[in-house]
Amino acid sequence: MNLIYKGSVKDLYQHGDNQITFEYSNRYSIFDWGEMPDEIPLKGEALAAMAGMFFEYLSEKGVSSHYVGPRSRTSIDVKAVDVLRPQWKTDHYDYSLYANRPTHCLVPLEVIFRRHLGAGNSLEARLAKNPAYAQDLGLNELPTGGNSFDPALVEVSTKLESTDRYLSKVEIQAMNVVSDAELHSLKAQTQQVSKLLEDLFASFGVKLWDGKVEYAFKNDVNGQRELMLVDSIGPDELRLTYENLPLSKEFLRQIYAGSAWSEAVKKAKELAKERKTQDWKKICVEELKQQPLPLNPSQRQISSYLYQALANEVAVALKKLTPFASEVNLKFWFKKVQEMESLS
Repeated sequence: MNLIYKGSVKDLYQHGDNQITFEYSNRYSIFDWGEMPDEIPLKGEALAAMAGMFFEYLSEKGVSSHYVGPRSRTSIDVKAVDVLRPQWKTDHYDYSLYANRPTHCLVPLEVIFRRHLGAGNSLEARLAKNPAYAQDLGLNELPTGGNSFDPALVEVSTKLESTDRYLSKVEIQAMNVVSDAELHSLKAQTQQVSKLLEDLFASFGVKLWDGKVEYAFKNDVNGQRELMLVDSIGPDELRLTYENLPLSKEFLRQIYAGSAWSEAVKKAKELAKERKTQDWKKICVEELKQQPLPLNPSQRQISSYLYQALANEVAVALKKLTPFASEVNLKFWFKKVQEMESLS
């Protein structure tokens, strides 16, 4: 197999003509930084196990995806799709590659669903600055941190740019990457996926707040391209809580929140936007002199338990063999977090 892409969390290998192998690593990434300075033990195994189980569960419910099957304890095989990357042109990204309505390629959009809002959510702040955006979301009034949505509230952002940005309906139309009908399908399928996942997590006491999914275009049928779910599904793509504790990448974000590095990341992104450059990370490292520190041993071990426990709980809910020691469940993880907090 040939390595074709090394990501911050997983590596992609070409496997034959029409398949890709996702090799999940123990690396992690937050705040768009990319690979962090250390690793979380067994994270790769947990992500591979969960991705396979989620894709199989959704397939049983009629949701098409690129999933083929497991390859090893740390990898899965998926159908290959082309990635057509927009080109940076002085002060904007050029999406003209999509003008001819290509198929069998990644949709260059990330689709974000929200089932519940919480304190400090980004949506409220963005709507306060741009109340007209509420119309795009089908909202009759501005939401607050206590709002829930059924069906899920769906937003769209860029996927292949250096920093993700939320898109209005007008901006999506200007990019000319999906038709109005295809955009409607993206949102409808995302609402279906979010409901299925919410029901699954609720069965073992976990609350799904929001998440992000990605799609690829399949065949063009009567002027509308079919969609299939791609990339991965797991706690790195979803915001989950158990007993009011974050049970997802948010757990790692909160460890680093408020640090000198996280504040520098915010400042670097602001400066990059002002200067109309995409390289905010260079500003953070070279100009602001900040890089992330590794987790301490206790934080690293409890983060590992998080991924193991969630994978085990999903397996039990779906009547599959648990991938890790059976005693590592969410109650076990919750107890370990409490012990860590009592010592801090």
